[in-house]
Amino acid sequence: MNQGEIRTGVVGLGYFGSFHARQHAANSKARLVAVVDADHSRADSVAADHGAEPLFDHRDLIGRVDAVSITVPTSLHHAVAGDLLDAGIHVLIEKPIADSPEAARDLISRAAAAGVVLQVGHIERFSPVFGELSRAARDPRVVELTRIGPWKGRAVDVDVVLDLMIHDIDLVLALVGSPVLSVEAIGAAVRAPTNDFAHALLRFENGAVAHLHASRIADRQERTIRVVDPGRVLVADLAARTVSWTANGSDDRHEIAVPPSDNLALEIDSFLDAVARRHAPVVDGEAGLRALDVAERITRAIKGPSPALEYSMNGVSS
Repeated sequence: MNQGEIRTGVVGLGYFGSFHARQHAANSKARLVAVVDADHSRADSVAADHGAEPLFDHRDLIGRVDAVSITVPTSLHHAVAGDLLDAGIHVLIEKPIADSPEAARDLISRAAAAGVVLQVGHIERFSPVFGELSRAARDPRVVELTRIGPWKGRAVDVDVVLDLMIHDIDLVLALVGSPVLSVEAIGAAVRAPTNDFAHALLRFENGAVAHLHASRIADRQERTIRVVDPGRVLVADLAARTVSWTANGSDDRHEIAVPPSDNLALEIDSFLDAVARRHAPVVDGEAGLRALDVAERITRAIKGPSPALEYSMNGVSS
């Protein structure tokens, strides 16, 4: 397949789906053919914005497109992606890959059988800030990841672990590069029927440890990664777009500012490149499965007996 000939579609035109449609329409490697949503007025509106055809059933894309973004609710990921993968369509599916590890494994198997690209939308992997951090980190021993923000009333059908923390699960797995040995976690529902904040402690087989904090009921916005390497400490602020480092025992702090970027545009461009060149995507189905598996372990740990784990309520408001 030559670049510029990729016929694309977007399934699900909610908050993220409309952004996906915009990026597909703007990318020179793609031609946005159709957009799909069960809400006819929404499909008509987004289609009109980008000169695409409005459709109301994802199966109507079969035979019309080569690749799709799937941005439907997580509970529908398996059914929608499965139909399109079986039809030989390349798929970029929003995180998490599915609502269970079993469903994720099935999608990975079906993508392999069809010989198509399956990429998972862990967008932070495409952040140049994370790229700078991952290149600078030598041998992470302790990693602390914080992703908190005020209540928005969105995505309350899923736990905060699958809504927010899963981003940082994927990032820390990529940073440490070792299997997770054990998981401890606490969390609670405050405004939604599912957990609104969570704190997890991961221990890795190589001896590294990671602390992950996620909240959607905080009094401020924060997205930071702190890495303790042998001999120094690195801090990436994903929101402020800075990476800093300090040698142990020194007050000499260095910081670089990372230029602004559109991480979704980078993610979709990388997906289209994988489709055009038929190479493995940056975040493949196996990476999505690993993140989902750890997320499931965290959720189970929250439901289990309370661990001997201290949690600061800093950043959590009632």
